[in-house]
Amino acid sequence: MPAARARSASFRAGTRSAQGDGSAPEATSGTRPPAQPPPPRRAIICAGKQAMAAADRHPAADSDHCRPVKGERELIRRLAQLVPPAPAGAIGFGHDVAALGGGPGGLLWTVDMLMDGVDFDSARHAWVDVGRKAMAVNLSDCAAAAVMPLAALCAVSLDERLSMQDALDLFRGAQECGAEYGCPIVGGDTNSWQHPTVISITVAARPDGDRPPLTRSGARPGDRIWLTGPVGGSLLGRHLRPVPRVREALEISRALAPRAAIDISDGLAIDLWHICEASGCGALILEEALELAIHPDARRRAAQTGRPPREHALYDGEDFELIVALPAEAPVETCRRLGLLPIGQFTSERELLWQRRDGGREGLRVGGWEHFRD
Repeated sequence: MPAARARSASFRAGTRSAQGDGSAPEATSGTRPPAQPPPPRRAIICAGKQAMAAADRHPAADSDHCRPVKGERELIRRLAQLVPPAPAGAIGFGHDVAALGGGPGGLLWTVDMLMDGVDFDSARHAWVDVGRKAMAVNLSDCAAAAVMPLAALCAVSLDERLSMQDALDLFRGAQECGAEYGCPIVGGDTNSWQHPTVISITVAARPDGDRPPLTRSGARPGDRIWLTGPVGGSLLGRHLRPVPRVREALEISRALAPRAAIDISDGLAIDLWHICEASGCGALILEEALELAIHPDARRRAAQTGRPPREHALYDGEDFELIVALPAEAPVETCRRLGLLPIGQFTSERELLWQRRDGGREGLRVGGWEHFRD
């Protein structure tokens, strides 16, 4: 949570539950209405064939006159220009958690907001599940940083049509999920209005011993790209009950000293690109490797939509698995023991590439969910 999608207290893009793959609208059982196809090139006008190709690969091109007029990633980029740089030892804009200072005793923060009709549908989804998801997406940010959650604050603006039991179920779901990871709710705020319910949870965390939190900016060319689990097709139900990879992240951090990580909320392709942008590198996804990391739900979704399973793996989002950058020399047997799945490597070329089984390469669209779009 959810840097362009600059998450958490450092302004991160919000959680999403719908297709962000640019596909045509379709009936789904998901929480959010299917995303509309993106506007063609978002009316970006750039001189030269190379600039136009770059705009296709990633909407936020290098020069201001080539940037989209509106979009969550662009908004966050501009907000980042309005605040002073983070002090030494702090973690600021562009990562899954924010920290005011370094050291093992410092606190880290993350925040996410869920909205009825956007991130869930109260007409179909139980309030206890909504509350659970609201907590889980924050814990997933803690996992991305390999830090230990401590406590949470919960703020809600309740639809006045809710019953008292509905409100209690919402809180109970968040409380029970937090308790599973040692993160009790210790306070918050309650409001109501004559509009759909909004819930926002803020989590405080601490570093794991003397290990610094993982960020998105440490990947290097040659590092391998690993996933903590298969991806795609989350709208078939997994999106509403995500499993934060907090324990897995701590094990990986202790055993393998990863260079960077992010959780997959907006979609594998776009979240991987967030690491690339922060680290100043590119990435190559191998078709043969990704095939082994496609969730069975992605194949079921493909049967429904008629699109290849790999598109659902790349662009559906809300898997809440982790993308982890590990040095090339990381022991493969240890990675396998920890359940990691390889899908490619980081490159010096600042673009997202797809390598086919025959060895040929092509540019890969950077797509996924984005709020505040035209």
